Amino acid sequence: MNNYSVKKNISQKRKASGISQTEMADKLGLSRTAYRNIEMGDTRLISDKVEDIARLLDVTAEELVLGYKPSENMAMRFNDIEHEFEEERSAIIRQYESEMKRLENTIDTLNSYITALKDTLLTKDEMIAMLKKKLADDGNNE
Repeated sequence: MNNYSVKKNISQKRKASGISQTEMADKLGLSRTAYRNIEMGDTRLISDKVEDIARLLDVTAEELVLGYKPSENMAMRFNDIEHEFEEERSAIIRQYESEMKRLENTIDTLNSYITALKDTLLTKDEMIAMLKKKLADDGNNE
């Protein structure tokens, strides 16, 4: 979460609570200018002030920084991510198995072609040998 989002969350929560910048500054023990600088981003937030601001706005520091209640949203998001991951994992496994079957079929087909080509080559070699022998025999008979 970037600094802009934190500033925006603080300002929104303060306004939603109906608290003015002056009231917030007083409750935090800051000048109005110092508090305004926090909301404007002109100063770095110090962790103890984030906790104090969150307490005054009746939210958790995580909610203030993240912009949502992490305990609720994180559990739901984790379940969503886990479900999406399982679906993607299953889809990848199905795709992998399908591709493996296709490749195994291709390998079987290619092996059949290789066997057929070897048989054809063997037959041609035998025919060539027979023709050479016949030519040799015909040459000797003349």
